[in-house]
Amino acid sequence: MGMISTIMMPPSQLTPRKSLIISLLPIFLSLTAASEEFCQDNVDLAAWEAPPPPKPCRLFLAPKPDSKNNDANVKGDRKLGIFTAVDFPRGMPITHPGGDVVLHLIDVDPFLSSDDGDDGDDTNNNSQLRKWLSHGFLQDSITSGHGGNYEGLGKILTALPGVGMLAASPNQQSDRPNVWASVPEIDEANLPRNISPLAGSFSLHYNLTHVVSNPKGIAKGGEVLVDRDGWHRRMALGINSTTLSSQEEQYSSEANRLDNQQLFEEGICLENLHYGLSSNGYGRGGFASRFLEKGSIVAPVPVLPIPRTELRYLRSKEWKKVNAYRRKLNKGNQQSVEKQENEIEEMLPPNIEWRQQLLLNYCLGHRNSSVLLFPYGHVNYINHAPSLNSGSASEISGPVANVGLRWSEKLIQKEADVDPRTLSPAQLFERPNPEGLVLEMVALNNIHPDEEILVDYGSIWHQAWETHVKHWNEDPQNGKEANAMDDDYSPAYIMEDVVSNLRTAEEQLQYRYPDNVFTACFYHYERDDDESETTITSQQRSSTKKTN
Repeated sequence: MGMISTIMMPPSQLTPRKSLIISLLPIFLSLTAASEEFCQDNVDLAAWEAPPPPKPCRLFLAPKPDSKNNDANVKGDRKLGIFTAVDFPRGMPITHPGGDVVLHLIDVDPFLSSDDGDDGDDTNNNSQLRKWLSHGFLQDSITSGHGGNYEGLGKILTALPGVGMLAASPNQQSDRPNVWASVPEIDEANLPRNISPLAGSFSLHYNLTHVVSNPKGIAKGGEVLVDRDGWHRRMALGINSTTLSSQEEQYSSEANRLDNQQLFEEGICLENLHYGLSSNGYGRGGFASRFLEKGSIVAPVPVLPIPRTELRYLRSKEWKKVNAYRRKLNKGNQQSVEKQENEIEEMLPPNIEWRQQLLLNYCLGHRNSSVLLFPYGHVNYINHAPSLNSGSASEISGPVANVGLRWSEKLIQKEADVDPRTLSPAQLFERPNPEGLVLEMVALNNIHPDEEILVDYGSIWHQAWETHVKHWNEDPQNGKEANAMDDDYSPAYIMEDVVSNLRTAEEQLQYRYPDNVFTACFYHYERDDDESETTITSQQRSSTKKTN
């Protein structure tokens, strides 16, 4: 269901707000060995000479022309960006068919120094989530409009792997965003929790599509700029303080253009994949959009490093109990040397366990490493299949992996001539900007159009998955379709029908909602037909939410 997106929690704990990862993640990455290959022990991927991407490719991930001059401390500055090889008129989607996935990080307050993650206490200056937010890799769920508002009780942040994270945002007064995103769809990919052991392992929010919004479109060679600061919302409300003249727009679009020769030589094509329902029963999956020759680059895979400890969380009420418990231990520890202070900071009171962020299921890592790598490109729908090198061919009864991973020598971004792959975890996390590490997905054999793309998650992951499926099948409540409607569980497609029939105020006098249900308003923005300016009208719609 995703790059690392299979369920790693027992069925009894399959709730929207609790997950227990029982396996550490697959694909073995070495941050200090640039020559180490991934997924394929006996295939020399580095020795393959990748042919150039096919001519029809229209979008590339490439180094920005001014990347060497970018300030790593400035919000929005990026070393990589999305560039167009053709003219994109207004209204044209730039996202792959099937759209991008949306991931929400819930109750992340302890990792942010202040509500907006920009100023305040210096305690969390090295928090990677805080850096992701300050550099535009995460957005506030309340203001982003991509859902997630009610996923948690504390601060909610949203990750938009794909265009939403790969593209830069305007960082100059003469720039404006030239794409905007629609509201993502929500469903279970035909995998309700009582029917499939995959349920709960992947995000229900998907098909996020970015569309060109600039009235003049995006010229050939131009850079895609996403809206992270509410520019379109301010335009809809008529409160943008400045508007751009035609001369300013023309200057800002030409200054950072790349010609097609630069894109083919320095960039990697972003249009080799599209998404849909998996042909192997894995829910949603990634598919080849064109013929991909053996050894060719299927997709760039830029990654953000993060410590494992930042992908665990507790509810706000649980933190109060934990802090009281630790204060008590510290008080008793003043007269004892049995427990070190750092040991106490890791201890939890009885009956409280760490919860794991869903984003963990999309990360790469080694089970003995404290470092995880989150792929923020277009590869988070890629499902697992064993490789031919992971066992004898006779032991593999289903599909096999047709892509592998290796470091991208073309897109790796160095700072002061220092290769980030040579840094220790501590040095990696001390960098002011988390950007720079880039892998690339490579075809292990010829891949035909509409063939599903599969990668080997690793033998440890595979064994943990088989154990999970075995335990899931042993539960008598699982695997029976009728049970999906029993008890308190209602699949997403049932709830969508329910909320479309909201009760009026008069009806609620006689048939009131339960105490754990409340109503809320969401705003969906639609563009009008005025080609002279980027004006957006708003439509209000209501929804019913259930709390635990």
